[in-house]
Amino acid sequence: MSYADAQYQEAYEPQGQNNSMTIDEMRILHRTALAEAESKRTELRLVLASRYRELVGSSDEVISMKERAEELNALVIALPELVERVVQSADASDARGSTEKLTPHISPKG
Repeated sequence: MSYADAQYQEAYEPQGQNNSMTIDEMRILHRTALAEAESKRTELRLVLASRYRELVGSSDEVISMKERAEELNALVIALPELVERVVQSADASDARGSTEKLTPHISPKG
């Protein structure tokens, strides 16, 4: 006899009555079993709904992380070009500055 069978026998079979039940006892047993089964179904639905919400929340976070990673990747790819622009701009500024230093400013005498 399995553990589940022993549990069932202990919970639902009358003790010391030759294992016979009256119709009323059978109806009570049936109602009790149905109520317990419905309770377990409800509990399972609640657990599944909770897990589903967690899964949806996690998938939303993963999608958001993917989008941020793509943005970051685009910025990293663009970085060398941006650095080159800054260097060129600095070089151009230095070149203008050195030209201005070489050209004397003649102020008009008035």
